[in-house]
Amino acid sequence: MKRKEYHPSKRHRRIRHGKGGKDTLIRIEELEKIMGEYGEDVDPETIVSMYIPRRRARQFGALLLRLDRMQLLLLGLLAGVAVLFGMAFVQEKMGNFTVNLNRLELYRKGISISEDGDFTDPTARLTAAVIKDATNITVTDLPSDLDDHDGSHNGRNYVAYTYYVRNAGKIDVGYEAVLKVDACSKGAEQAVRVAVWRNGEQKIYAHPSADGTPEEGCENFQSSDIVCEYTEENFLVGNVDKYTIVIWMEGEDPECVDAIIGGSVQFSMDIDAVADDNTNLFTKFVQDIGDTLTGNKPIDAAGTTAPDYYHDTDITWKNRRNQ
Repeated sequence: MKRKEYHPSKRHRRIRHGKGGKDTLIRIEELEKIMGEYGEDVDPETIVSMYIPRRRARQFGALLLRLDRMQLLLLGLLAGVAVLFGMAFVQEKMGNFTVNLNRLELYRKGISISEDGDFTDPTARLTAAVIKDATNITVTDLPSDLDDHDGSHNGRNYVAYTYYVRNAGKIDVGYEAVLKVDACSKGAEQAVRVAVWRNGEQKIYAHPSADGTPEEGCENFQSSDIVCEYTEENFLVGNVDKYTIVIWMEGEDPECVDAIIGGSVQFSMDIDAVADDNTNLFTKFVQDIGDTLTGNKPIDAAGTTAPDYYHDTDITWKNRRNQ
């Protein structure tokens, strides 16, 4: 089979390939010999265009494919993390009631919260158990001993949660506890009631009535998103405060209507220092290292264990200083 003729000046082509991209001379005769083994009549121009560039294209395509797979794997991992984060966020926000203590300004100083008066598991965050499919009740339906239990003690149609705040730290501090509305739907907040016992003293809070006056036997919410605030200016070392929060939908409220069926209200209580310590983080870090080296009431390095600096005895609700 006669081969096609081509111009002699085109018998050599310089093609960039190889490590470092250096120029290398490729002989047309060698390529023709290789291609001729397959019995094909191929134009040299086609040989030159196919031999290296298309191989490189395939290699580049394979590289892109590998990159795509890595990107897909990365995106899959990110999606997995996002799902886990979302689940954690939902679990955090779907609780009917949560308590959050400022870790930097209070927890590291020896202030902690606990579900029981003996502080068997002091922490900086507490979450009440959730109730589902609750219906409206009235205040007279509530048990009379709600302030006599610890932790979650929900009833069929109400949330009840008791917790304690303790100062087992180095110094006296001041704190403020702010009870907030985190989320609400279908106007359910219009008929909700929140009872708060603080060291045995009870107050009931409700959204203002249609004319702005307090509901019967209640105090108005402080604002649309704040139920109430409790401030302790001088929380002494050895003091313990007790809080019981009870939440229900009041069936006697004129705004407890069919339209709010299926609605929900979520609350949290944030406990923060009355006056923030303006010392910068680096200075606090150095102070903590110094306390650790000298044995001067060191703070847990991980920040997960509640410090207890009180030397006399374990501070509990029963032997608290502020009885």
